[in-house]
Amino acid sequence: MKFYTKDTLRQTFLDFFKEKKHSILPSSSLIPANDPTLLLINSGMAQFKSYFSGEKIPPNRRITTSQKCFRTTDIEEVGDNTHLTMFEMLGNFSFGDYFKKEACSWALELMTEKLNLDIEKIYITVYKTDDEAEKIWLDLGIPKERIYRFGDEDNWWGPAGDEGVCGPSSEINYYLGLDENIPPKNDPKRKEKWGPNLHDDFIELYNLVFTQYYRDKNGNDTILPNKNIDTGMGLERMLAVLQNVDNVYETDVFIPIIKTVEKYSDIMWGRSEETDEAIRVVAEHARSASFLIGDGVSPSNTGRGYVLRRLIRRGMLFAKKLNLLDSTLSSLVDVISREMGEYYPELVDNKNFIIEVISKEEENFSKTLSNGQSVLDGMINFRIKNKNRESSDNFSKGLKIAANESKKSNAKNFDKSLTGREAFILYDTYGYPVEITIEVAKQNNLDLDIDSFYKELENQKKVSKEKSDQFNKSQNLEIFKHLDIPSTKFVGYEKTNHNSKVISIIHNDEIVESIEEESNARIIVSETPFYAERGGQIGDSGYMHNDQVDIVINDTQSPYGNISVHFASSIKGKLSVGDKINLQVDVIRREKIKRNHTATHLLQAALREILGTHVKQSGSVVEPEKLRFDFTHLKPLTNEELVEIQNRVNEAIRDNHKVNVDTTTYTEAVDDGALAFFGDTYDSDVRTIKITPPWSYELCGGTHMDYTGGIGSFIITSETGIGSGIRRLEAITGITSEKLIIEKFNVMKKATNFLKVADNDLVDRIISISTKLVNKDKKILDLEQQLLFGSLSNENDNYSGDKKIEINKKIIDVIIREVKASNIQSLRQTGDHFRGENENALIILGSNIGDQSYVVIMCSNFLIGNNFHAGEIAKQISLLMDGGGGGNNKVAQAGAKKPVDFSKVLNQCTKIISNQINKSEKS
Repeated sequence: MKFYTKDTLRQTFLDFFKEKKHSILPSSSLIPANDPTLLLINSGMAQFKSYFSGEKIPPNRRITTSQKCFRTTDIEEVGDNTHLTMFEMLGNFSFGDYFKKEACSWALELMTEKLNLDIEKIYITVYKTDDEAEKIWLDLGIPKERIYRFGDEDNWWGPAGDEGVCGPSSEINYYLGLDENIPPKNDPKRKEKWGPNLHDDFIELYNLVFTQYYRDKNGNDTILPNKNIDTGMGLERMLAVLQNVDNVYETDVFIPIIKTVEKYSDIMWGRSEETDEAIRVVAEHARSASFLIGDGVSPSNTGRGYVLRRLIRRGMLFAKKLNLLDSTLSSLVDVISREMGEYYPELVDNKNFIIEVISKEEENFSKTLSNGQSVLDGMINFRIKNKNRESSDNFSKGLKIAANESKKSNAKNFDKSLTGREAFILYDTYGYPVEITIEVAKQNNLDLDIDSFYKELENQKKVSKEKSDQFNKSQNLEIFKHLDIPSTKFVGYEKTNHNSKVISIIHNDEIVESIEEESNARIIVSETPFYAERGGQIGDSGYMHNDQVDIVINDTQSPYGNISVHFASSIKGKLSVGDKINLQVDVIRREKIKRNHTATHLLQAALREILGTHVKQSGSVVEPEKLRFDFTHLKPLTNEELVEIQNRVNEAIRDNHKVNVDTTTYTEAVDDGALAFFGDTYDSDVRTIKITPPWSYELCGGTHMDYTGGIGSFIITSETGIGSGIRRLEAITGITSEKLIIEKFNVMKKATNFLKVADNDLVDRIISISTKLVNKDKKILDLEQQLLFGSLSNENDNYSGDKKIEINKKIIDVIIREVKASNIQSLRQTGDHFRGENENALIILGSNIGDQSYVVIMCSNFLIGNNFHAGEIAKQISLLMDGGGGGNNKVAQAGAKKPVDFSKVLNQCTKIISNQINKSEKS
């Protein structure tokens, strides 16, 4: 029997269906293209939704893929023998071509003749009413006793939303048990306790979905005119059976990664269930994180970035159980890219970037653990009342959180247990894992109300889901789905003026036959020169007219399939369905967009050349006045890099390269080296843009210049970070860049004329003047401080309410003064001056500065240790000022947007201090 590896199994599957006239398409990115309902690609069919729905025409009615998939629901389950977050799904698909008979026949042929599985161990499940599928299996030689029927839960798929395509499924299962344990054919046990979906000795290997119905919102099923096939075979699961191992982690998918973990940890696989679980988590999460980053996902606190962050951090926590403390997951990227990179080249191309991203996240999480530990120490310290503990801001936050919780909890139980709310704040605000909270609590003889923690977590998920549902509410597409009109033919590559025919008018979300003298409507024509927004390029604007009507079009969109919708902002006259109409694109605006779009391609190529091939497009906007380009890169770009990138783009513009446009198939273009990007979807035939290939070679349906020289010039106007590992460049071209150059030149000319210097000497003169001003400001500030400190020891008209208080048998100076400060910095420095003279003092200083008033409060470490809190004092003083205030336990500030009478405000501080003394004595 042939031994299958992950690579030979994948290739065998794809080659088998290639022989059956299927086109082999590459796996799509894990990031869904234009599908707000999906966080990450979770099935083989996900990238083909538009083909199944009929929105788009597939390149071939028969397609086969090996698709990388991700299931976020399984993250917490990873660690056992079966669950994975990232997996490969082998699939064959038919879009209105073959149906049940061929799907079942080929599946059985593949499994028995190519993969050499024992047909006697194959068991089939079908939908409870699917007589057709059962007959097909019987005809193929599967005996009736090995065919089982199940209902909706096991053998029905869809629809994905309130309505849509759906249908029965048939699953091919494999028996892994002993032959002597097989019940006799007529044994009733077969249908009750033994068989697929009933007994652990069976494993599902291949799922065939027959999407033959459309279900409406009322639950009514209608036979589809074109029936589809959607199948899925989990590569890792099938491999475990073919390699005769107990679980997926013992296949060649994971063994090389596990051996690397063994090497770094010096802990062997199989030593104990606890260490095996940790090894599985580390290996699986490192692999999944590598794939996510390779596809352009960066760690963040929302969406798919949060999924990645959870993976890395959970992997780090389990690595601790293996005594691996530093750079655990990042050290596995090399073996992962080596093992998986042949079929998934993004792992090789982006290897260094993947290592960099994971390493940075590991470093950040180490800091997170340190900060969270300080907060937790504060919570615990509040209970055991360790007065000698050195405090920090995070420690004080922990004290405050515990103090707030103590007011809500049973006093007796509170001192013996951390609350679920405290654990949740640690988890949610500080990223501190609840597993570690439990461990630290046990070390301090404290319990944790874990049920309460999970209630808090569940409440948060509900809120997040509500927000997500609100976010994902897409525009009303139903009206377009039921229009029953053909795709709009786009003629805008060749012309900007075209005569067409009106085929639909929509007004206030209703289909109408005509419209007259209105301010808005959506118009669909049979052919259009207007480019509909997609791929980052915004939609065209312009005009429509005939003898009866003049229409202003301010936007063009493609909300469904390839239908172009023209948004009218002004309609003068009457327009009816069937009318002939002339369409005129705003040519000047279109030319500006073309310059910026072609410049975006040059920018992408320059970034990949200068920064590295890890650069991936994460988003773009191409407008008439500017372009915006988001891309994966960890660090801010240096001035030198920005200049080099800008020069490289301008060099390509000056060389006036021809922009070559070609049409080919998606597979041929990608195989030839064309880049396809996140957020774009592609039809059967794709358009490619080549500028001195392979330097710049992309799939793109947008409008472009014929030659790069038409761009004119290119200027980067800003570079910012918009998330962890995502940078954003904005730039301008053409006339806009010329205007900016003239504007900057005029500013420089005014400056040189004013300072009476040559252009080359301008910067040096500005630096010289600035340095002199800084030095003078420092001298003025020093003199002011000397005068201020000197006045403090003299009698003056300002309020002074100094006093002494006793805390724990220690006399403490309380300094309460109004001082004349020119700015808030001077006021703080005055407080530092007093603190330098008396390190145990409580300092409260007020000053009217301009039209505003400020108070600075400073507490010594001794006072903090006795539950004094500068931030609480500031808040209470701010109430006397009709202002606001706050801060930490050591330094705080209050203020108001008006001057105040400090003789009245500061005179009331005695009562505030008394409250702090009472709090100290109670503790």
